[in-house]
Amino acid sequence: MNDGDGKTNKKTLSRRQILQTGSVLAGAALLPMPAIIGRAYALDAKDAFKGEELTVCAWSGGYLDSFKIAISDPFNAKYGTKVSLVGGWDQMVAQMKAAPAGKPPFDITISEEYTTLGALAEDLYAKTDRSKLPQLSEVQPFFLTARPEAARDYGVPLGLGFSLPLLNTALTADKPLSWSTMWDKDLEGKLALDAGAYWWLIAISAIWGAKKDFNAFYEWKPGMASDPIFEAVERLRPAKYYKDGAELSFLMLQEQASFAQIYSADALGLTQNGGATFKTGIPADGTVAYGDWYIKVKGTQHDALADAFLGYLLEQETQDRFIQVQMSVMSRKDVTVPAFWHNYPKSNDDLVKNVRLMTMQGLEQLLPNFDAMGERFQQAVLKTSKG
Repeated sequence: MNDGDGKTNKKTLSRRQILQTGSVLAGAALLPMPAIIGRAYALDAKDAFKGEELTVCAWSGGYLDSFKIAISDPFNAKYGTKVSLVGGWDQMVAQMKAAPAGKPPFDITISEEYTTLGALAEDLYAKTDRSKLPQLSEVQPFFLTARPEAARDYGVPLGLGFSLPLLNTALTADKPLSWSTMWDKDLEGKLALDAGAYWWLIAISAIWGAKKDFNAFYEWKPGMASDPIFEAVERLRPAKYYKDGAELSFLMLQEQASFAQIYSADALGLTQNGGATFKTGIPADGTVAYGDWYIKVKGTQHDALADAFLGYLLEQETQDRFIQVQMSVMSRKDVTVPAFWHNYPKSNDDLVKNVRLMTMQGLEQLLPNFDAMGERFQQAVLKTSKG
């Protein structure tokens, strides 16, 4: 099932709900990280969970298709389970809150940093004992060190998703694959930009347009005497602010735009449809990212199977299959990287150098001004959009 929307259809959550709970990170107990040793969650008995059901929520669209093909179907085939999938973007917190006690809408959910803040604030997640996940020793340190100590006991990292530049090289010639290319005079009126999840474009503008560091994005406030981030946004000249993945595909395939701001969940499909002239990947000067963590939901009636499935997500075989059908950066150090992945960060040093993760700590700092940032962005759209 591919709804054609992909990551580009992501909507905002209610930031006020999180603000009303107080600081998620400061309020959580900061416990020492346990050693990654101990007995693994039992999947050694092939029939241990035969016939048992489990519902997993993953990103909608093409990502969900990829997850089914590469992860849940092979798991079911191997262990005789009945893992089913549901798609979502950011409604998961609302769904979990609305569910009766002991009857969550899913047993495991995907969660990036903002959704994790919301769910932790509402106490909706269940911890997983990391001492029973020896596979974590094969995960790049970046994934845990970038996460607040208070959040590390919740779930496992499958990988990273990204905002990525996409060029039609038949139209852009030798322009570099870099976010800075968006401000190239030759591409005025030829950009396809996302007005939905607008904070990604603002973060990109802070780093590659205003030439500031990521902290400037988190520290933004309305009414600043000097506002270089939005000055950079207003220098952009898009062909269109697209509404969803279908409109983005149309703009690029019909050559109404030659440069697009896309998401890794959509990237492989777009490049396959566009052919050899479509180029994307992580630029040499970096990009911005979000975490793809899978977390057990409080109240699940399938606790042991949920933990076993989380362990399965960390297996090399699992991640090797997934990276063949999705442009994710996997959490393990030893995955086999396919040829289509441009500038894949193979080492922890590569991740530190080229990935600006939108962190939980940074987002919590931004939250009081998030609504004002959205209003300021709409003013910028009126100045720069052609329709």
